[in-house]
Amino acid sequence: MPKFGVIAEGPTDQTVIENILLGYFEGSEDDTVVEFVRPSRPLGEDPGGWGLVFKGIERNDHEGALQFNDFLIIHIDTDVQEEGGFDVPRRENGVELELPDRIDRVIARLKREMTAEFLAENGHRVIFAIAVDSIECWLLPHFDRHKTSKITGCLEAVNKALRKLNKVALSNGTRKFIPAYESASAHFRKRKRLLAVHDRNPSLKIFVEALNAAFPKPAEETKSAD
Repeated sequence: MPKFGVIAEGPTDQTVIENILLGYFEGSEDDTVVEFVRPSRPLGEDPGGWGLVFKGIERNDHEGALQFNDFLIIHIDTDVQEEGGFDVPRRENGVELELPDRIDRVIARLKREMTAEFLAENGHRVIFAIAVDSIECWLLPHFDRHKTSKITGCLEAVNKALRKLNKVALSNGTRKFIPAYESASAHFRKRKRLLAVHDRNPSLKIFVEALNAAFPKPAEETKSAD
């Protein structure tokens, strides 16, 4: 079983990605090993943010991670992709770009922080998890079938759904709770469930398709099911 390093905006994002990986490889002979590269554990005073992803690449964390892991997942949300330092327009000639184009441009932006030599030698070992507009949108298909393709306001939408189920919300407005994200994404640990819901959210589908490309499976295993 391959070992994965994960560079993400924050620990809650890492938790969701870890559960997706555990579900994707469910039933494999060996346990899936996931290392939290950035932010590292235990968490420091500044546990996350999109700038941490760029800072990590600037520090060559991606190169170090691949010395100890077979693959690296790099996560970032697109909600602030137009801010200075991120600098990826979401529109062209005043028209919103199609979601796959937005993801491609974000990936290209992240790759610009890497050397050509690294990409030539190790680009196939890096898998990008680009969440549009946030990773909370990946959780919605499990909780609200009417908002499966929603890409904005997903944190509050998931919180609202959880409260209706008398479960702990992901956040309280000022703080996100790692155990709540662990619980809300636990269904991803089942491969059948992951494949049943992944294509209901467009950016989650693209991430799972990237895993499919890196780890080809029989066609019948990748079909979605209700």
